[in-house]
Amino acid sequence: MNFNLYLDDQTARELDRTAKKLGETRSGLIRKALREWLDKKTLGSPGWPSLILEWQGVSDMPPFESYRGELLPPREDAFS
Repeated sequence: MNFNLYLDDQTARELDRTAKKLGETRSGLIRKALREWLDKKTLGSPGWPSLILEWQGVSDMPPFESYRGELLPPREDAFS
């Protein structure tokens, strides 16, 4: 879908400068910014930043479940 977007001069200059610096088109940069904003403001995303959503963990760290064997068993009466 195409549409026109009118920007004030300062915003347009900042957009041009940033797009050039990042090696992206203005349209591409606006598209990414709008998608990110919509994900934060709508139900399109759980609200977590993409850095968190895409995190793969630490490969040389054992899963936390592996430490459960070291835990003490619960007392018979948890309230005593």
